[in-house]
Amino acid sequence: MKIEHAVYGAYVGFFLIIMAAILAVPLLAFQQDMGAAYDAFAYTCHQKLSRSLCVFSDGDGYWIGDCTNQTGGYVATAADRRIVEVRTDSIVGYKMPVCARDFGLYGAMLLGAIIYPFVRKLDDKTIYPAIYLILAIVPLALDGGIQLVSEIGILPFVYESSNAIRLLTGAIAGFAATFYAIPMLMNMFGSSNDGKKKDGAKS
Repeated sequence: MKIEHAVYGAYVGFFLIIMAAILAVPLLAFQQDMGAAYDAFAYTCHQKLSRSLCVFSDGDGYWIGDCTNQTGGYVATAADRRIVEVRTDSIVGYKMPVCARDFGLYGAMLLGAIIYPFVRKLDDKTIYPAIYLILAIVPLALDGGIQLVSEIGILPFVYESSNAIRLLTGAIAGFAATFYAIPMLMNMFGSSNDGKKKDGAKS
């Protein structure tokens, strides 16, 4: 197996594991205490309930939706980070261990990786101009940045994004990032063509 295929496989495998774990935590929470898993993911994400998606069940099936109503109001309580369960009369939900933006980011990185070999050769080590990645990150940076500075009172208004926008901005950045990350990894770990060129020059 060529080293490029191993590098690509490792990249896809990594994000497959990440996404599987993100989805497994709330699903397993219906059956057992997943506090340790939420604690582990807490090192990577704020885990605010109001900014996260939940896996819901009514006993007959599962679906994904907003953990809380997206009213545009900032939820300041510390408990918002610790709550993992949402209940109504007949529906129970458990939040994903990462926020909606991170879910979109990681999911799009995996999707981009799956699509990658259909649009680029794995041994193509050319890295696109950075401007395209910057443009892809701008929506995420603006949405998250304005939200952050409004929270701490720098702006004369409070801006609270919605999970739909968080998902979209995370997905745009994540999808683009994969098309930079893979060729960068190929440059770092892929096979070198220098030796072949030298051998060809001698013959």
